[in-house]
Amino acid sequence: MKTIRLLSLAALLTAPVFMGIARIDAIPGFLFSSTGYALLHPLFVLFGAVGVEGDEGVVAGVMLVLSFIVAALIVWGAGALLARARSHRSAAH
Repeated sequence: MKTIRLLSLAALLTAPVFMGIARIDAIPGFLFSSTGYALLHPLFVLFGAVGVEGDEGVVAGVMLVLSFIVAALIVWGAGALLARARSHRSAAH
């Protein structure tokens, strides 16, 4: 049950994290560069991306997956900090 709750919170945070990542010019800049296209070429082939619209869909998907991973790390870290604070508080009493 705890895992479902953490994954739900991570899914909820994915959109705001995506917005934050998209505002960091270096990440979309890299993904839309020739180096980024070379790195993502296997995904373009795997998903059958044709043309600019298809490529943009794959790049957006990569950024969404990256956003979910970052959101999951944030939720996991916050949960660990809360658990640690609770254990210190209960140990002090």
